Amino acid sequence: MKPFSTLTRMAKIQRFRNLARSALDTYGLADARFRFLTQAGNVLFRVYESAPDLPGAGDDPFIPGQYLLRIHDRSEQKADAIELEMAWLNAIRKDTGLPVPEPVQAPDGRFLVQVSDPGIPAKRDCTLLRWLRGRFITKNIHPHHFKAQGEIMAQLHNHASKWSVPKGLTKRSFDYDGLFCDDVGAGLPNSEAWVLLSDRHKRAYEAVSRKVKRVMDNWGKGRDVYGLIHGDCGVDANVLFWKGRAHIIDFDGSGFGYYLYDLAIALEHCWNEPGYAQYLNAFIQGYTTFRALTAEQLACIDLFRSAFYVYMGLWTVAVDQTSPDSPYKTDRHEKWLDYGLEFIERFLDGRGGSEGTY
Repeated sequence: MKPFSTLTRMAKIQRFRNLARSALDTYGLADARFRFLTQAGNVLFRVYESAPDLPGAGDDPFIPGQYLLRIHDRSEQKADAIELEMAWLNAIRKDTGLPVPEPVQAPDGRFLVQVSDPGIPAKRDCTLLRWLRGRFITKNIHPHHFKAQGEIMAQLHNHASKWSVPKGLTKRSFDYDGLFCDDVGAGLPNSEAWVLLSDRHKRAYEAVSRKVKRVMDNWGKGRDVYGLIHGDCGVDANVLFWKGRAHIIDFDGSGFGYYLYDLAIALEHCWNEPGYAQYLNAFIQGYTTFRALTAEQLACIDLFRSAFYVYMGLWTVAVDQTSPDSPYKTDRHEKWLDYGLEFIERFLDGRGGSEGTY
């Protein structure tokens, strides 16, 4: 048998199909059909139960008998982080009924199963989630979409602020060290990436990091401001819409952070669009329907978004150092170094991102 590392992409996918079959057997879905979706870190398969119960759709946010199987990338999350994600999602569903992915238990009660295959090195962590209804909105985006997004994010933060994390489980952090110092998956800690920046980037990044540290030190990490957050909840990425409601998917990158950070990056993809002010107002209106924001927090939205661009810029130069031949190098520079720096410099100049409100 050829070593896994020498295989073509298609040959690797075939071996992952064999592993997926074993994982579904473990979940008690031996007769289910499945098809490959994508490999972007995790390997994802859409699963179709052979004889699902098919009640009327009504307001059920899930498609009966359909699931998402994730074969987790071992470099992305450790087992305890995945187990925390599953425990949190399960608690959200039980406590609130919010439309987020619902984890499926194996017959022995586990949410996470470890499966091996002779053709793939080491055991792989696998999880199974019910398939959420909805579609991505890529055209004709309106303020009401952002209002719905704000509503569900506020309710997630309300739940996180009260939920007790099971002992022994942890995830990454989006605090000062997590953003500016730790290794966030590039193979090089962000603390060592600062020296790789241009002088212009370094000056701007340092100004942001100083401001962020003062705010974070002042706020502390009380449950009212800091807890589990999604970490990548944007209409452009991980928000589906169905019957006027926002459904949030892909909690893989979730972790502990400031709730305001979650808000700040929710609209980072559209800060330079003509409708941004309307989008932001609708988003805040939806959020504050369920969770209050202070004037100080509102005034820090652009600061926390700037922190996100610093974090992504440091990650970009770190990846360029560890993977210099990556075909995505130019795209990363344009998105996270150039686009992000434009926002940061506008913020530092007092122009408040795109509309000067903050």
